[in-house]
Amino acid sequence: MAFKMHVPPRGSGHIEEPRRLDKALKALKKSRLLDMLEKVDPGFQSLRVFETVHDPLYIKGILAELEAALDSYFIDSDTYISPGTQAALEALAASVEQASEHVAEGGKALVLGRPPGHHAGVAGPGLGAPSLGACLVNAAASLAYRLAGRGLKVLILDFDANHGNGTQEILQALPMGDRLFHLDMHQDWRKSFPWTGEPGVTGDGTALNIVLPEGSGDDIVLALIEGLEPLVNESEPDAVVVSMGFDGYSGDSPLTLTKLTSHTFHALGRLASRYPVAAVLETGFGRGLELGLPAFIAGLLGLGNPVQEEAIKSDEEVWREFLETNKEVVEHG
Repeated sequence: MAFKMHVPPRGSGHIEEPRRLDKALKALKKSRLLDMLEKVDPGFQSLRVFETVHDPLYIKGILAELEAALDSYFIDSDTYISPGTQAALEALAASVEQASEHVAEGGKALVLGRPPGHHAGVAGPGLGAPSLGACLVNAAASLAYRLAGRGLKVLILDFDANHGNGTQEILQALPMGDRLFHLDMHQDWRKSFPWTGEPGVTGDGTALNIVLPEGSGDDIVLALIEGLEPLVNESEPDAVVVSMGFDGYSGDSPLTLTKLTSHTFHALGRLASRYPVAAVLETGFGRGLELGLPAFIAGLLGLGNPVQEEAIKSDEEVWREFLETNKEVVEHG
């Protein structure tokens, strides 16, 4: 699998590594969801596919790095490339093309690729972030722009634990009229990379950021989804592009601040299920992939939650912080 050819430097202990895909596929197989999905080998495509959302000079620079790579090495504090990275990115480019075709025809597509992408902005780290955050090209934004270029109205739903700063920057810099909107739900931007994602409507009206305080449980997100569902339906998107991040799952990684379980991700899948969907894997490293991913896919397919566990409730103090932090959203929602 080409996506597993992107490997971190030996001994670095980087959590964005090939075994993530093994965990994802094992979880889907265990939950018997894998057999319900049609598997497609995307093949390979030129990285020029990503020039719809990235500066061509940025793509040229990435290609120059890839051509010179004799071993894995870091290009910034937490983003690396390796001799196999070009194959992984070319497979991602092909996946973007195929998924956009399928969704434009009314279907649903799941892109289980890597590296992730939502921190990659027009020409580097989005919104001035200190690094690319292990991302190189923004597959979700590229998919959304390809669909919008066909005249479709597209909602980008990003529920990765960290703010999709690259996606927000791209929509800000490359407006597509009213055909693209970015809804981003993420943990406290003051306590986590990329240190962006203040709550409210931002990005010249192209993005809505909703912040989950540290300790947020399923009850907050389930109430949030209930409030957002009519707004999503009223906006009448023709398609939804999902940046799937499962690192908000309780205990997924040392960087996880929220306490979400499969109940949250199943509900997010149900929210997107009534539309043509392209769901792109961003992050998730442990429990998130093992339990959150199958829950989301089951919701997307209109099935019950395959994970048997108790939902986690938020403390009253966390609820108060959520309501105060997202005051603008609550008052207008």
